[in-house]
Amino acid sequence: MTTEHACAFGAVRPNAAAMPPPPQRGATLLLVEDSRVSCDAIRLMFRGAGGRLRRADCLQTARQHLALYTPDAVIVDLGLPDGSGLELIAELAGNRQRVGRIIALTGLPDMDIAAYAAGADVFIAKPIESVATLRAALTPTFFAPRIGATPDAMPRLAGSAIRDDLYFALDLLQQGDPDMRRGYALQFIEGIAQTLSDAPLRAEVARVRSEGKPAQLALMLRDRLRAQPVI
Repeated sequence: MTTEHACAFGAVRPNAAAMPPPPQRGATLLLVEDSRVSCDAIRLMFRGAGGRLRRADCLQTARQHLALYTPDAVIVDLGLPDGSGLELIAELAGNRQRVGRIIALTGLPDMDIAAYAAGADVFIAKPIESVATLRAALTPTFFAPRIGATPDAMPRLAGSAIRDDLYFALDLLQQGDPDMRRGYALQFIEGIAQTLSDAPLRAEVARVRSEGKPAQLALMLRDRLRAQPVI
């Protein structure tokens, strides 16, 4: 969606031939993300983009999507339940029919070098700081450049999405082989802590990584669940 703006008298009007192409109506964005909170936030920020948003919550589902169509852009979370998003980025970057834009998304800011090495075009750290950050990553495929526009307000996180992520995190801590699942569980919980700006929860994740014994972490997750209003 473009934003009209007035040109002052005497100002140079941009050459239309030199302007970036308009957003592609009907273009498709594939979001590969396991967190419902992150998905809901990106879905809200994507409003008005003039394209379709499709979601996959793991590598397997993402590959099923990609077997059916080639999206115009893909956002890939690097921590997924069935493997690393870096694997998918490398596959996408190596395809003959390459996706137009590959965006790596993670709560671990030090993963930027690995993401670019795998073939990502853009790296975004979670939580996404502003709508402008996502918009810039997807322009001009989905958004036209906005000159002098007022920044969009960040969407408000839905309590139901936060509860879903907290319940999922508890399930991850309590199910299956702890050695196989704990690394992914701690990464997922750290993402929740970053989204909620919850420093104590992040500190407890770090403690469990170094010492084990996740019982206190489970109690903290239950406390966060009780604190979420039920609508």
